[in-house]
Amino acid sequence: MFPFRKKNTPPEPVLSRREALAFAPVVSRDVDADETPAGFVRLSLPVAVRPALAGLAKRFGVWDGKPLRKTVELDAMGSAVWRLIDGRRTAGEIAAALATQYSLDLREAELAVAEFLRLLGRRGAVAVAERREGERMPPAAGRD
Repeated sequence: MFPFRKKNTPPEPVLSRREALAFAPVVSRDVDADETPAGFVRLSLPVAVRPALAGLAKRFGVWDGKPLRKTVELDAMGSAVWRLIDGRRTAGEIAAALATQYSLDLREAELAVAEFLRLLGRRGAVAVAERREGERMPPAAGRD
């Protein structure tokens, strides 16, 4: 609407790329993972229902109030990354393993792993934790 208005500049990143790759992804306790016959990983994720839609769905008898789950089947590279997520390996170590396994450039693998973890994080499948020297990370968030 205002053609001569100054455009906002994007904010500076809070973390550098190296600092972001030093975090270790941890699998959420709400995610169920199983193998398909083709060898891929299938994830079952809880889905948040918006309160307005939940009320309508209950009134019409479509939803009984139980938590909904969404199933996502990962491809070969996604399955390989998922198998490497154990709460001990950092995102950088996972990217290096992926680069070696699929003959990728390290920078390309880092970008792919970071984007994949970001998407899984938005769905609530993984979280990231900072790993300090000598500290042992739990195998999965909330699990013993």
